[in-house]
Amino acid sequence: MAVTQKAQPATTKGKSFKKKESQESALAGRERKREAKRKGLKPGNRQAAENANQKKGTSGQAKDPRVGSRKPVALVVEKPANVAKPQTKPAQDPLKLAAEQEKKRLRALEQEMEAIENDERLNLLLDKLDGGETLVAADQVWLDAQLERHQQLANALGIEDDDEDEPSTPEDLLQRFIDDDFDPSELDPDYKK
Repeated sequence: MAVTQKAQPATTKGKSFKKKESQESALAGRERKREAKRKGLKPGNRQAAENANQKKGTSGQAKDPRVGSRKPVALVVEKPANVAKPQTKPAQDPLKLAAEQEKKRLRALEQEMEAIENDERLNLLLDKLDGGETLVAADQVWLDAQLERHQQLANALGIEDDDEDEPSTPEDLLQRFIDDDFDPSELDPDYKK
């Protein structure tokens, strides 16, 4: 069997014709393609932008493109007319200095005493002692040192311990009440004897 090919009819219906370009449109297309390939700014764009800004509106001084301070610098060193002397503190009275130093020392002692009184470990150990518990030897040594330092600070600050003054028996309390010169008229002016 022999296969024969059919001859194609010669019609122009299905064919598309290529449009002829003019020389100018071909050049314009190539130029667009070349521009699309390029990335970034044109060379020399930085100076061109500065020149454009100067032309637009900045009248007066031309902007210097160099970086740095625009403060003028004297090339010749001139001696100043009035030399500023360093300010010295006026001499203070030695009594005032001693009083200030004593205040500072007392403030430091008060801060140390406050730190000891607010120490959590010390408070915890004192609570254990009040509860009747026994302490480890290291804790007992530390507690004794803290209490001794607290007593030294109290003596240095002139704080007296009120626990020693309290009477222990009811007779002592009664005698203290009798010995006290209490005048009720000091508190209440309407009180009559």
